[in-house]
Amino acid sequence: MIEIGSEFWIDEELERLDLNTPSWLELGTDNRLLLSGRTAIDYVLRDILTDRRINKVYFPSYCCQSMLQPFIDHNIQVVFYDVYHEDGLKFNINANQECDIFFAMNYFGFSKGRMDDYIERFKQRDVIVIEDITHSFLSGKSYNNRSQYLIASLRKWFPVLSGGLAVKTSGNFNIEINEGTLTEMISIRRSAMLEKGRYIHGDTTINKDRFLEKYKFANSMLKDAYQLYSIDKQSRRILQETNLQSIISDRKNNAMVLYEKLSEIKNLRFLFPELESNDCPIFVPILLSNSIERNNLREHLIKKGIYCPVHWPKPVILDEYDTSNTYDKELSLVIDQRYSYEDIQYLIRRLKQFYE
Repeated sequence: MIEIGSEFWIDEELERLDLNTPSWLELGTDNRLLLSGRTAIDYVLRDILTDRRINKVYFPSYCCQSMLQPFIDHNIQVVFYDVYHEDGLKFNINANQECDIFFAMNYFGFSKGRMDDYIERFKQRDVIVIEDITHSFLSGKSYNNRSQYLIASLRKWFPVLSGGLAVKTSGNFNIEINEGTLTEMISIRRSAMLEKGRYIHGDTTINKDRFLEKYKFANSMLKDAYQLYSIDKQSRRILQETNLQSIISDRKNNAMVLYEKLSEIKNLRFLFPELESNDCPIFVPILLSNSIERNNLREHLIKKGIYCPVHWPKPVILDEYDTSNTYDKELSLVIDQRYSYEDIQYLIRRLKQFYE
């Protein structure tokens, strides 16, 4: 049975010794390849704190816990601005909000999910701008050059064991990082990714529950220990071997097919009404009528071997806030480079089947 989505896998270990950073990761005037996106946020915060006191960050209400955690760990007050959907994704941002950091998020790699105007306005007020470019990393315009810092999680795009990127757009970082990585987590994740690779290619001796448990355990370890670790050597090698243009082409083509074919389904809405030529989505987000329909559709797809995530489980800190119901209605359709035109057609058939 075909399987679409969930964690990346690897087919073999790379043994190359060259550990230079690929040119397409050499952003800004200084950059670091780190363990994870959360590690990158923490690293950037530490750099800022070397010469500036930080009390308050202005943060999007549509986010995941891992993005918030470094601010919480540094005892920085989080004030939220509302991100909601209304004929597309909208932002209710007070450009005069008192804050030390404005945290900008580029959603899903779509041009209409960017915050460029607000970045400019906060920069004019001498507010530090951290721009999360994880979702826009492979789009035609991946970041705003007015942002002082950029961060990204590379694990969301590529079959790497670890990977986060921290970028300073002017000047150099002042914080040293550990030369090593989180060795035990890397070892467990490597084992899981190799086992999944064998499973995907038809090895019937592989126990699926076992490698899923390994992924889960590795992810839990990352939550507990993430600060100041480097990317591992094998992941750096995988990035060196990556054909970036092929990945961009595959993702854009898969997204275009979904936009062409799914417009026929009346009950299904795209979070972004259109796909622009410069957009290279990380997923194609759709909106359902309510959480019940969303969860039922997700279960239907799982039964057909299709694993589509939701963005995101609502962070606990937001329970007391009147946030957008995007958390309850959104489902992210998988379009990444692992999947062919035929795979995407299979996904489309199963989506249409749900509404028959």
